[in-house]
Amino acid sequence: MRHETFGKVEARPGPEEWFTGRVWMEPSPAEPPEAGVFRVAFEPGARTNWHTHPEGQVLFVVSGYGRAGNDAGETVELSPGDAVSFAPGERHWHGAAPDSFMVHLAVNPAAGSDGGTDWGEAVTDEEYSR
Repeated sequence: MRHETFGKVEARPGPEEWFTGRVWMEPSPAEPPEAGVFRVAFEPGARTNWHTHPEGQVLFVVSGYGRAGNDAGETVELSPGDAVSFAPGERHWHGAAPDSFMVHLAVNPAAGSDGGTDWGEAVTDEEYSR
């Protein structure tokens, strides 16, 4: 067993090439080798670019309200306690609602890959507002 606390590693701003708006990312201090785990905080209206993960992704909303969408045109509203998962290779985005900060934990499985992210173009205001 290993016990760690978020906050031991300083949160860093999310790269402008990956996000619209201001975002802060903090890797888990107790990251298991089979997954990447990150706490991500989004300011109101901030969101990821379109992206995929080779082994999928699971998000757990800790606080605030947000949105997530996929290439099929589906968009869901997110609230504290919600979880949303994306299949391997599913093109998607996620971020805060227009009027709320949001914090989520992102889990990127990495059993057969590096668990990385393949980043795409920015999500348009129209796509975000669906």
